[in-house]
Amino acid sequence: MPEKKFLKGIAKAKDSLKLLISSIKNQDYAGSDYLWVGADIAIDEIAPPKSTDWWPPQDEYVVTPYCIELSWLFIKLRDIFYEAPLIDAFNKYEFFGRLADAANKYMASTKDGVGKKEELLMATHREAGIILKEILATFPHGE
Repeated sequence: MPEKKFLKGIAKAKDSLKLLISSIKNQDYAGSDYLWVGADIAIDEIAPPKSTDWWPPQDEYVVTPYCIELSWLFIKLRDIFYEAPLIDAFNKYEFFGRLADAANKYMASTKDGVGKKEELLMATHREAGIILKEILATFPHGE
């Protein structure tokens, strides 16, 4: 991808992430009913039992009562990063895996293992911002 287009994509993603904070605070996820399944990550209220078979491959789960809201955020982040385009078929597993890890780490850090809805969404959003900064840092620019 040409440098100028890549840098414009990063700038657009950065702006979109800022706007997404307002959407989280305004609870724009209300009415969403889609549960995320993709890039070997699934979000749900309960995880199915792990299969003992080696095939099919098992998704990693984020188990939360806020599965609808977190799924909404994953979709928004997917759209932002794919539109830029900063995420593709090769790096989507790391991207969504890190978002899932951020969500799971937040919940593990709370006394009840669940936490608060907005804090869960913001912890996941912060990880997306960190990923964006890492993408920019790995791109040779300003030299």
